[in-house]
Amino acid sequence: MKTTYSTSTFFLFVIMLTIGYTTASAQQDNRKVRIAKIEIYPANLDEYRSALAEHAKAAVQVEPGVLALQAVYDKAHPTQVTVFEVYASEEAYQAHLKTAHFLKYKNGTLKMVKSLELVEVMPIALEIKPALLKKD
Repeated sequence: MKTTYSTSTFFLFVIMLTIGYTTASAQQDNRKVRIAKIEIYPANLDEYRSALAEHAKAAVQVEPGVLALQAVYDKAHPTQVTVFEVYASEEAYQAHLKTAHFLKYKNGTLKMVKSLELVEVMPIALEIKPALLKKD
C-alpha cells in the first residue's frame, strides 16, 4: 500500500531519518546537505520525473555515502521540482558525481532542465511527532 505525505511532512520525515542530530552537533558534522531547485520544461515533465526517480533510487541503494535523495514537485506549479540531498561528506558527494547512474541522469536530462539552483543548507530545528513516522 502506498502512503502519501504532505510536502512539509515528507521533508520533516526525511530530515529526521537521515540527519537526526541537534543543532550543536550539526556544526561539527561533515555531512553535505542541500536543496536543488529545478525548473523543467513542461513538455519534458513525465520523462524528467521518471529519470529523476530512477536516479534517486539507484543512488540511495548503491552508494553508502548517499544518505537521502528525496524529490517532490509543486502541485500548483508542476514544472518546479525540489530535491533534498544528504551526503555523508563532501567526498561522498564528489564520488556520487562520477557514478554511472548520476552521469546517465545528468546527461539524459540536460535539455529538459530550464533552470537549476543548488542551495547549501544547515538544519536549524528538526522536530517531528513520532506518529508521523508510522506508515499505514
